[in-house]
Amino acid sequence: MLENKTEELAAFDAKKDELIDALSEWYDEEIEAIDAGIEEGVPQGDAGTISSCGPAIDSKRVLDASAVTKKVIGIDVPPKIIRKGGYNDLDDLVSHLVPRLRKVISGEIKIPKKKKNKKTKVSS
Repeated sequence: MLENKTEELAAFDAKKDELIDALSEWYDEEIEAIDAGIEEGVPQGDAGTISSCGPAIDSKRVLDASAVTKKVIGIDVPPKIIRKGGYNDLDDLVSHLVPRLRKVISGEIKIPKKKKNKKTKVSS
C-alpha cells in the first residue's frame, strides 16, 4: 500500500469499479456453486423453504472474497467488517462491504495487525 492516506484513498477510488466488477463475478460464482448443490426436480414450494429463509450468501463465505479484494485493492476482507448473518443479494453485499473497505484503508475502521507466531528454539 501507498504511504500517504490521500494517495491510498485515491487509488481505492480509482479501482472501485474494478472491485465491484470483481466482487460481482465472485458473487455469481459463489451463488452458482450454492445453487448447484440443490437437486433439480426436488419440490421447492412457494411457501418458503429453508434455503429461502436465510441470506443468499452467508458471512463466513464472504471471507473467501479476500482473494478478490487482495488482488484488486491489496487487502483481505477483515472479518470485523462483514455483516453477521450475510447478505441477501449482490447489491446488499456491495453497498455494505465496499464503503467499509474504504474506511479500512482510510483508517476510520481500525483492524488489528495479525500477530506473528514466535518460533521457539529447541535445545539439543
